[in-house]
Amino acid sequence: MATMSLVAKQARNRKSQPYNKKQAIIQFVKSFKHEFDMEDDSIDLREMSKNFNDGPIPCEEIHKAIVTVLGPTFHNITFGHDPSGGFLGYASGQRPKEYFDYISWHDLWLWTIFQRDVAPNHVKKIYFDFDESSVIVPCIIKITLITGATIYCVWDGHHTVQVCRLKGYTKFPAWIIDLDQFTTAEIENAGFGDTDEERIRFGCYIAGKNMRRINGLNKRPLAPYDDFMIGLETLDPKFVAMNNILASNGCMPKRHASCDGAWTQIKSGIECYDLEGGAGPSNGAFWSRAVAFQRNHWKKGHLVLELYRPMAYLYAWASVQGFNIPASFDTELAKMLSKAYGDAEEVQELLKESYWSAVNSLTIAGEQPQHDKFRVLNAIINFYKQSGGKVMLPAPTCQWKV
Repeated sequence: MATMSLVAKQARNRKSQPYNKKQAIIQFVKSFKHEFDMEDDSIDLREMSKNFNDGPIPCEEIHKAIVTVLGPTFHNITFGHDPSGGFLGYASGQRPKEYFDYISWHDLWLWTIFQRDVAPNHVKKIYFDFDESSVIVPCIIKITLITGATIYCVWDGHHTVQVCRLKGYTKFPAWIIDLDQFTTAEIENAGFGDTDEERIRFGCYIAGKNMRRINGLNKRPLAPYDDFMIGLETLDPKFVAMNNILASNGCMPKRHASCDGAWTQIKSGIECYDLEGGAGPSNGAFWSRAVAFQRNHWKKGHLVLELYRPMAYLYAWASVQGFNIPASFDTELAKMLSKAYGDAEEVQELLKESYWSAVNSLTIAGEQPQHDKFRVLNAIINFYKQSGGKVMLPAPTCQWKV
């Protein structure tokens, strides 16, 4: 009779008793002649390989070690996905949604809404360090256009494709997302309609989301501006909502502060959009009000980070503490700040200067903030109270003469 594997025994017994990960790891390691460490963040494969004459370890054995660490959720995997396009788990003649293939050069396209700008110097760098054994597999989305034509759009690995072309390639290895294999229900559940045009938009959404996911974590870093624009142009709901807020205030995302209303501090804007109030997520309400605060009263200039961010925190802080800040407060405060300091850039600079002046002169009281957004936030509250403002605001964490 065949011996039941350790993982199978764990699967049989886990319903009768709570999973003890530490004990499961001990039992797993004991099944080998040479012991090795197994933790959440590391399985010592070099020590494990001693059980295989210091040679290669079967991936199945490593898989067993991983699921032992991960726990019961991963113990009952059904192995039925064949991404090569084989018959396993698929209807006759149907390909999976993702598969590997070789694509001819003239079938390759690049749709700019889910790709960043191409960098010739990056292509050159790869070219002079090129080795056929190190070519990564580009990622492509297959899209059938309304006209019936099929194109293959590169959403990751475009620089590699261009280098391979310079090396004389005529066909290119590719990992393909086949848009034709998605069901109508899957497309509609993602928020897109059941028309050819909507299916294409859905494909752009999938490609853009994946491009941001992969390039935001690995390889050549994805700039925050590129990340936002890809999310926006592939209809990520959060970025669409943020752009609507910007547009309603005469603002727009920009790589550089090159025009009035330019928004360049992408990560900080997302931080403000995500702020929560007393009732939970604000869905951008605090950030929207903070953007309007600057644009309604300082028409010239780009969005100033350390003006809209501390204001967004002020609105959120007040909401959490139960303060009602009327719209008239924004106009009153803006007039005070404008009269005292000038334009939006001067406002944030001089408020920060007042903080450091108080620190250096030892005339500050309370807990000193460790970040400019909270220094300016406290400066605004102190300034407003000292200027005779009548609206009740949360108390500052530290006090000084602004």
